[in-house]
Amino acid sequence: MNLFSRRRPAPPSTPRLPPHRVDLAEGAGAQAAGLSEHPLIGLDAEGTAVHLTPADGHVLTVAPPGMGTTQLLRSLGAQALAAGRHLDILDVHHISHDWARGLDRVTYVDEPDQLHRHLLGLAHQARGRAAKDQPGPRRLLLVENDGTTQVLLDHQADPRPNGVALDALTAVLAHGRLAGIQVVLACRELPGPLNGLARDLFSTRLLIEPSERTWRIAGLADRIRPRRTGFHPGLWHHLARDGTHRLVQAARISAHAAAGLTETRAQLDARTKESHR
Repeated sequence: MNLFSRRRPAPPSTPRLPPHRVDLAEGAGAQAAGLSEHPLIGLDAEGTAVHLTPADGHVLTVAPPGMGTTQLLRSLGAQALAAGRHLDILDVHHISHDWARGLDRVTYVDEPDQLHRHLLGLAHQARGRAAKDQPGPRRLLLVENDGTTQVLLDHQADPRPNGVALDALTAVLAHGRLAGIQVVLACRELPGPLNGLARDLFSTRLLIEPSERTWRIAGLADRIRPRRTGFHPGLWHHLARDGTHRLVQAARISAHAAAGLTETRAQLDARTKESHR
């Protein structure tokens, strides 16, 4: 043995990964979704269901394009709607969530002026309800990724100096939890004005292969950044408000099935009401 030789450190072990596919319509995904009234985010490496509950607070999701952000929002939105919650969708690309257009309890906002005014209305509602400690009907606000973030940064509803749309969203984030509003903000990178506020505004983070910079601006500088797993669509680092960290494969649902899920629930509700008359 060469006394001058040195043992190379063992390479870090690869984290155990969750199932490659989790489908809300069948198998383990459908079974896990049925265990709770709260939307299923996905399954972890142990096959344990990870749900989105009101206690999880607002959710920040950060991922590169093509990594399944729209799939995640669709899955959460369809389940929340089927559970009786109101659903607000902000999507300036007009087409990411066509499955939800025309459904009861859905507000689909795709024009910049409308988006800003809708957020101003929600902010006013959230402040009022929070001040009176009177939460309204539970609603889930989904902020779609591409293009919408830029509108939040730039757009004003009118020439008067009342701030950009992001200011109104910040107010919703600050007061919404007490008013029954839960926000899921999807972006490629957190908007600059929110960088120093992420720790206070978001209780849950879903990140795909986060860089050191993303980790920091997501308000996680005091936690150890996880080992790299490679880019896998739908494979999220789930960081909960209690400090736990899990790899989660997000549940998927097709646009057709998403619309069908909510329609089925509406039909069941209608039959239930009829039977009680």
